[in-house]
Amino acid sequence: MRLLGNPSRLVIFASRFVPDYIGIIVLAACRLGKLILTFNQNKLIMKIRLILISVISILLCPVFSEAQEQQGKITVTGTVVDERGEPLPGAFVLVPGTTSGTSTDADGKFSINVSAGSALEIQFMGYETKKISVPKERRNISVSLSPDKNLTLNEAVTIAYGSVRRQDLTGSVTNVKMADVKDAPVLSVDQALQGRIAGADIMTTSGEPGAATSIRIRGTRSIIASNEPLIVVDGVMDAVSDLGDLNSADIESISVLKDASSTAIYGSRGSNGVIIVTTRQGSTGSKPRITFKAEAGISQLPKKLDLMNASEYAQYRNDIALYLSSNTDAVPGAAPSEYPYPDPLSYGQGTDWIGAIMRTAAYQNYNLSLSGGNKEASYYASLGYNDTEGIVKNSGQTRYTGRINLDRQLFKWMKVGYKGSYTYRSQDKLLANIGGTSTRSAMYLSPLLKKTDYYITDDEDNVTTTYNPPTALIAMRTNYVTRLSANHSVYVEIEPVKDLKLRSSNSYYSYQQHGFVYNPSTLPAKNPGEGGDATRNERDDMTLSSENTVTYALKKQGHKLDVLGGFTAYRFKSDRLALSGSGYMVDDVKWNNMGGVTDKNTLSPSSASVSTTKMSFLARANYNYKSRYYITVTGRADGASNFAANNKWGFFPSAALKWNVKKENFMKHVSWIDELSLRLSAGRTGNDAVDAYRSLEMLSTSSKGYIFGGSQQAAYFRGQLPSPDLTWEKTDLYNVATDMSFFNSRLNVTAEAYVSKTRDLLMEVQVASQTGFNSHFVNLGNTSNYGVELSIESRNIVRKGFTWTTNLTLSHNKQNVDNIGTSEYVSVADSGGNNPFMMHGFVKGYPLNALWGFRYAGVWHNTDEFRRNEVTHAYTSSSVITADKYENYLGTPRYYDINNDGTLDQQDLVYLGNADPWLYGGLQNTFTLGNFRLGVYVAYSFGGKIYNYSELFMAGGNTTNQYRYMVNAWHPVRNPESDYPRAGGTMSKDVPSDRMVYDASYVRLKNVSLGYTFDLSKKVKWLRDITLNLSGENLLLWKKYNGFDPDVSSSGSESTLRRLDMGAYPKARTIVFSVQFRY
Repeated sequence: MRLLGNPSRLVIFASRFVPDYIGIIVLAACRLGKLILTFNQNKLIMKIRLILISVISILLCPVFSEAQEQQGKITVTGTVVDERGEPLPGAFVLVPGTTSGTSTDADGKFSINVSAGSALEIQFMGYETKKISVPKERRNISVSLSPDKNLTLNEAVTIAYGSVRRQDLTGSVTNVKMADVKDAPVLSVDQALQGRIAGADIMTTSGEPGAATSIRIRGTRSIIASNEPLIVVDGVMDAVSDLGDLNSADIESISVLKDASSTAIYGSRGSNGVIIVTTRQGSTGSKPRITFKAEAGISQLPKKLDLMNASEYAQYRNDIALYLSSNTDAVPGAAPSEYPYPDPLSYGQGTDWIGAIMRTAAYQNYNLSLSGGNKEASYYASLGYNDTEGIVKNSGQTRYTGRINLDRQLFKWMKVGYKGSYTYRSQDKLLANIGGTSTRSAMYLSPLLKKTDYYITDDEDNVTTTYNPPTALIAMRTNYVTRLSANHSVYVEIEPVKDLKLRSSNSYYSYQQHGFVYNPSTLPAKNPGEGGDATRNERDDMTLSSENTVTYALKKQGHKLDVLGGFTAYRFKSDRLALSGSGYMVDDVKWNNMGGVTDKNTLSPSSASVSTTKMSFLARANYNYKSRYYITVTGRADGASNFAANNKWGFFPSAALKWNVKKENFMKHVSWIDELSLRLSAGRTGNDAVDAYRSLEMLSTSSKGYIFGGSQQAAYFRGQLPSPDLTWEKTDLYNVATDMSFFNSRLNVTAEAYVSKTRDLLMEVQVASQTGFNSHFVNLGNTSNYGVELSIESRNIVRKGFTWTTNLTLSHNKQNVDNIGTSEYVSVADSGGNNPFMMHGFVKGYPLNALWGFRYAGVWHNTDEFRRNEVTHAYTSSSVITADKYENYLGTPRYYDINNDGTLDQQDLVYLGNADPWLYGGLQNTFTLGNFRLGVYVAYSFGGKIYNYSELFMAGGNTTNQYRYMVNAWHPVRNPESDYPRAGGTMSKDVPSDRMVYDASYVRLKNVSLGYTFDLSKKVKWLRDITLNLSGENLLLWKKYNGFDPDVSSSGSESTLRRLDMGAYPKARTIVFSVQFRY
């Protein structure tokens, strides 16, 4: 705002038209406002600014009143809003060349008496001043202000233990634009962030409601320890179990810390990046505001898999029967009567097993919030309810949330506050497998079976097997989990002298999880008298934390220094209990009487208790000279109980430099450049996310066996070798970046490049068998990450009534295994069968998420190929084929024999690609036209490979359905040149190859949101506006993968593996309509 930003102008104004003492007071208030603006602490600015405006308005009131008593005046009323149509409280409305003026109230409204035909000047801090002529034909006007060109530079960015102006930022931090994600119909806000943050690879483990999200910031570093980022909510670490505990409507801002300069102050918790969430607060001096939003919609399966129908599968089964027949000569010209299914076409489409378990699911979400405050206090309270049905029948999640945030200025030198949250989630988990490793999964079942069939017959040996079809499992099983989390945090902030602040924040977090599973005795595959089986899991976690900091700021003659020191303490305790049993004869009781089994040998109890303690000392110093040259230094010493006695403490430093080139004299006349900065940072972070007792010798027990004489034998034995030298995993990070802003902040660009080196990775190594163990844990491995990031934000069109903005992110990361000790490889995912082969594993010099398998060489088309191979040894099969059996194995798969030894084994495994994408990111376009707002967001990922595990499981299967392309399988008459294996070719069973590896690239129309706001502030005093919105999530997907979705990670959020599809729950397409009332 120009008036407050230029004290000399205000002095002239005050000296001419108000008494001297009033001018002095106003000048002092303006200088204080300017000092506060320098620090750019948004919340505090708003509160103090409103107070200053009120004071100034009162002081100048007599002058304004005197001027308004003049004759020939008319009353003009109106509203001042920002570029999004939001009211701007505290904006100045002045009559140029006079002493007349006023300010807008909390709803952005004003009323002023002016002469007919005169002009008005509207000013607001951070926005360009606007002059308008008073219309003769109307007395009620609306004025929209545009952001000042320096607004982006003055934007506050939340960092560890504070906030800074964006132009003063020395680290790599990304602020999420919440306006772009607030209408996304997702359960957890991280699901809406995919592609919006450069350097953050975000994916859901599956499409199941309540499923965890896997986040990698600048790559994967650890092999055994967690790779998930630290989540900090309102300054409290571990205040949520995951981001699904948070109601998106309660979130004010999200900042993602990526480089060492930003994360090293979190020490051992910051190696995987940090996500800082700030929840909404009330505003001092604001009247109560109520917001209610209701959403309702539907979800559906976007696209089915291209599987065989009943007719196609009947022909496939006919081919299997004849290939396995002893009369192989009958294959080419067999009579129809010899086939198990003489008329395949008569079976039609058959049963669509995936369609049989899917549904059109309902979605509903409701949020109610109340906020406001007086001169000394502010408050924010909210309630939320969400009910998301899964697209698989009887799956879904219900969530209740509550939050209250209170702040009060007790004295000028003391401020206190309380933040409390409560979340309850009840998740109905998937009851039947879609894919994976079970032959009874929906995608594997024969379309020839009926939904009411409870048995499968193998046509070849005429063996009938009773099974539980997925429809029966969904209708009869019970499997749900409830989660309850609560966080209470209080803080005290004291400012004994100017610019010296002491703050203590103490929190208590509790988390309870209860799991219940019951398989009733009436399931079709149950034997008579077998009874039901039940499982019950209980978990109770508690966290106590204390964050204590002292900060001091000094500014003098262009030098600005602020320092931070602190001490933190943390204690975590977890108690767990699991019970399972079988033989329950009364299904209605389920898990409520776990001891009520007929055979106590079937009852299996287990329990565990884990406790960890951590403490830290931290410090940071930020210095800049005339906002031109910057240096930041941080250090943190961490102590943790989960490391060996002689390695419990670690020190994690960082440093950053920044040069704001735009501030140099030679750049003064380059008006089209608003910012040009260079940043450089380096530092070390750690990873303490290892098991609490990994370094200690462990005693295990076993009580398995039969009960004799009323007692059961128990055995005690060493379960783990000690690792007395176990220490922290350490990551050294280096970052170079440039921040650029052009054309009055119409175009903003941030480009970064980074390198991270991680060492002392926790790994299992082999030990001498005389110890009684195969391995123990040591710090041995090394990994590295290299990457570049680009973020572009542009305001393409900014006109009255119409705007168009674009945000684009591009990210590239390459991660590598540098050392795994003496091991040749470390397998982390194998194929099935008695002789498993590595599919995912770590090999020195290759990507961390490397895919491994055999090179597929087609099929054996004729016996001549077999004979030529006797000389060349170019190919081999999964088992030895003698010359007299060549005819029997035509159409079976062959693979490249890498070492030409005639045997297919681990030595023939080759690198098949990297599961990580080469380039990923997102593109957001936002349009406003009057009160309309349209947002279109596209997420993309290019490069990367993915195994379709279902193809591996289908290969060679005699009773499993197949992908439709297998209608073109090798056949001696119909398709003798095909390279798809013949029907039922068991030679391809459990053999992973590049035939099952696909390009994981995709482009997803992730979200489209269209909204319209009815401004009722001029018509109804108690209602500000009503907003209607239509939003769609996961609308379109362009991909090459033949599974549901390549953007999946079935291995879970904690695993190193990415893009492993083990028959994951498919993502839904969701359409939601919402209405919001603001009072």
